[in-house]
Amino acid sequence: MKIAETKVFNFDLPPYPREGIFHLDMSENCQINRLLKFEAGRLAHLNQLDVFEDAKQLKKFQRDLRRKLWEKMGVTYDGSIPLDVKKYGTLQKDGYSITRLIYQSQPGVYVTALLYVPDGKGPFPSVIQMHGHNPEGKFGVNPQSMSLGLVKSGYVCLTVDAFGTFERAYHCYEKQTHGGFQGAQILNIGETLLGLQVVDNMRGVDLLLSLPYVKKDRIGATGASGGGNQTMWLAAMDERISAVMPVVSVGSFESYIYGLNCICELLPDGLTFTEESGVLALIAPRPLRIANALYDCNHDFSVSQMLKTYHPVEKIYWNLGYKDRISFNVADRVHGFHDRQRESALGFFAQFLKGEGCGNPIPEPDYEIFPKEELYLFSDKKKRPDKVVTIPCYLKQKGMLLRKEYLSRKTIKRKKAVDELHEMLRLPEQAPATLHHYAAVKGIGRYAVEAGNHLIPFLTVPGKKTGKYKILLHPDGKKNITQDELEQAAKDGSTLILADLFGCGETCQENFTIGLHHQYFRQLLWIGHSLIGEWVADVLSLVRILKKEFHAEEITVTGLLEAGAAGVFANVFSREIDHAEAVNSPTSLLFDCSTISLTADSPFVKYLPNAIYSLTLAIPGFLKWGDISLAAALGSGEVKFISPRSSDGTPLSKKAEKEFAAEIEKTKKKIL
Repeated sequence: MKIAETKVFNFDLPPYPREGIFHLDMSENCQINRLLKFEAGRLAHLNQLDVFEDAKQLKKFQRDLRRKLWEKMGVTYDGSIPLDVKKYGTLQKDGYSITRLIYQSQPGVYVTALLYVPDGKGPFPSVIQMHGHNPEGKFGVNPQSMSLGLVKSGYVCLTVDAFGTFERAYHCYEKQTHGGFQGAQILNIGETLLGLQVVDNMRGVDLLLSLPYVKKDRIGATGASGGGNQTMWLAAMDERISAVMPVVSVGSFESYIYGLNCICELLPDGLTFTEESGVLALIAPRPLRIANALYDCNHDFSVSQMLKTYHPVEKIYWNLGYKDRISFNVADRVHGFHDRQRESALGFFAQFLKGEGCGNPIPEPDYEIFPKEELYLFSDKKKRPDKVVTIPCYLKQKGMLLRKEYLSRKTIKRKKAVDELHEMLRLPEQAPATLHHYAAVKGIGRYAVEAGNHLIPFLTVPGKKTGKYKILLHPDGKKNITQDELEQAAKDGSTLILADLFGCGETCQENFTIGLHHQYFRQLLWIGHSLIGEWVADVLSLVRILKKEFHAEEITVTGLLEAGAAGVFANVFSREIDHAEAVNSPTSLLFDCSTISLTADSPFVKYLPNAIYSLTLAIPGFLKWGDISLAAALGSGEVKFISPRSSDGTPLSKKAEKEFAAEIEKTKKKIL
């Protein structure tokens, strides 16, 4: 791939000259963005859906893909667990009732829901509805509108809260989102938010099937945006769903790579083995209608992206003789579950759950939206039972069990542990590294390492000791290294190497309003890589260049914050690193919810006021493998943690520091 052209631009690095220090143009034509888009297109092409011509071929495909999806979701569904439904009162309305309830999804994990039931004996067809990224969960106007339209049209409707939202949020009845930092941390325990939602919703289907007034073979599923995404995944994994209508949520996995999505829509390595059309093919030949908005604000869910996914699936339905079971609807609306989409849903479900009409839209019945307080399950947020587990508490419980298992191991095989870490980090193969020189500016050397298909720009600040080098890394790029940090790093006389890792500093897209670590983290996992893995690979490339081109005799990798973990991991894979220093870095990836608080002025609140880490340290399965102490124990160079912190950024006490040092030493003795 062609390397980006060089261009000098302003660079702020106190106390060195501020003008003309760097050179790579990574903004409007960001090289990494181009690489990601190219790789997404390549994988999408490789995973084009086969157009199956008979049911036997399709069944085998569905069986194999479901098995792979369960593996990547990291969760299991167990329908034998008691639902243990607890009701919090029923509101009797004109012609229907609304029951407030919770049910058990996993042992000790309960889902909050509203059950809308028409008056009469039934049996009635039913629909499970999942809300989107609406900070008020199932109480929002759009979810309420669809639930009321369904119940007044003769359907039982179960509307559930997504894990981590509103009544299932850490602070009940306050506007919060389940994505971002806390949703990503689920990966560290080897699970996914996407998979947990699938299990919650499948248990919702179990609840509907347990009701005597529900038709067992007439269960539909719908939802908009994130709820539409849940609809697709639920129907793909659960063949009991009879009719499926995801709204403003179907696009293509390829478009997700350069678009914006929540962590609940992330399937690790997803695009390496399927496209979204493959997931929709798991629904075939059950009735499917895809509804999108003509004026959707999110390119991922644009009509053009939806049609790329829709048409291959449509051919499967046609080949199997079910042309009337698949359709799409485009409403002249913006993103959301608006009237046009709801009318389409009523017509669709009437045809396939009631056997009425031809699927054309049906006008909504009259209804009145209720104040959310009237529908609350709990009279006071403090009255919510502990069994309604929140994501932070779930992470702490699961993480502590995994930590206990790790620390109780008698022996650890070095090669196995190193190989597993390599795979978990999705560490790319080490490509030959080439050094590019640029003119020095006032004694500051300017270089870039060409490693594989991207550049690693770095500066050199000469030190007093020949052959002694220190790679100094900041997760937001070298421009963010402070004067104090520079002076502290230079105290031992090392020549400083100030580098921008993958997606950091000059290598990232400028003026990007969403957290870049969040974006690159998500994009890379979709295509079978990881941001922390790319950082580790970059560190290893820099080390090789220092040995080969600079004849380094002693190399220290000093990483600040998340970059400290990258240095510790790199030390596992290289014998040429003499020292790895992690500054203000976490000593464990066990989620610590002890200091969580928030303000409710925005649905996108920051959960952890002390949190200083990004999603970079969400590593699928990490706590099943071990923890930071195991990585430190496996490394060949000396490892030092300076001002260590917990996973939420809280500084460790002196006692905790001593316990962590002892944990590393104890772990070293177990390694064979």
